[in-house]
Formats: sequence, structure tokens, C-alpha cells
Amino acid sequence: MIIIRVTLTVLILAAVVVAHDSYESIDTTDFANRAASYQGRLVEVSGAVVAINADGKSIQIFDANTKALIEVSLLNLKKAQRNSLMMSPVRKISVHGKTEVRNGKLSIDAHKVVAQIS
Repeated sequence: MIIIRVTLTVLILAAVVVAHDSYESIDTTDFANRAASYQGRLVEVSGAVVAINADGKSIQIFDANTKALIEVSLLNLKKAQRNSLMMSPVRKISVHGKTEVRNGKLSIDAHKVVAQIS
């Protein structure tokens, strides 16, 4: 009986952890207008790379559908991943990360960046 309880507890906790770590795709218009409601959430956004910081630690992406410009910090990525992103010819990307407020604007701390071929 104890083994069954322990097994069920482990399965429930694993399901909660997996559900908590999933990234949600968001509407970037809503993202820009209601920044406070997205603070600390795991999100996924896509857009065209329009600016790369000279130190290679951040980029800005633009979503043409909603005309939103989003700041993306690349500090959580390894240096090799950042360099490969900077040197690649791909300019449309999907960013998975956690939202943070910086200087009154909402930005994304990237956990993963995926190039989109279009």
C-alpha cells in the first residue's frame, strides 16, 4: 500500500513539473500592452531579427503581424550558441524563454533560440 502511494505521489509531482516547464505561445500585441501580466512566465515568440547588440548578448526581434519589437537577452545561452546565431544567415527565429521587466519594458531571457527557415 505504501509503494502505491509513493508511486502515485511521484507521478503527480512529475506531471506538475512537466506542466510548469512548458512554454506558451503568446500574442505579441497582448505581450506589449499587458507587460505586467506576463512577468516571470515561460513564453515562445517568433519574429525577424532586426538588431544585434555589438557584444552579442542581446538581439531585438520584430513580429510583422502585430508590429511588436521585442528585446531578447541571450545571456542564458552558451557563448558558442550566441556566436553561431550571430554568424548564421538565418534571420527569422523562434525564442523560448522567461519574461522579465527591464527599464520599464518587458523582455525575454532566452533559454532556447531556434532558426526558422522560410
